[in-house]
Order: sequence, then C-alpha cells, then structure tokens
Amino acid sequence: MTQDPSNALVTVARYDMKGEAQLAKAQLEDAGIPCVLANEEQSGLAMMFDAGRSGVQVKVAADQTDEARAVLDIDP
Repeated sequence: MTQDPSNALVTVARYDMKGEAQLAKAQLEDAGIPCVLANEEQSGLAMMFDAGRSGVQVKVAADQTDEARAVLDIDP
C-alpha cells in the first residue's frame, strides 16, 4: 500500500517559543488550513538541548504548503 504524497505532513514554520507556534496554528486554522504542532512539549528545554534548531514545528498537508506559508507570510 503506497502513501499519497499529498497527505504527507510538511513543516512550514519553526518557532522557539510554544506561544508563537500556537499563534501560527490559530492563524492557519482560521484560514481553514488544518495543522499540527510537533515538539511542542520540548520548547521549554531549548536552552538545555539547543532545540532552537528544531523548535516547535508547524506542520500541514503537503498540498497546502504554499497556502500555509502565504497565511503566515513566510518565504519558501
């Protein structure tokens, strides 16, 4: 069984602070774009583990990447 690549989740943004990621998630959901946050619980450990490199990730379906980046005003 092959996975449909358009259903794969893609990281469209990364934030050091959990609150920033939650705001981005709210903006996307208000625009009708479902999304999930990854590494949300690790954001408080950034100083210990240099999570700033991965941070809290905002992920959307691959086929909604461009629309999500436009909503968040992020260059590809």
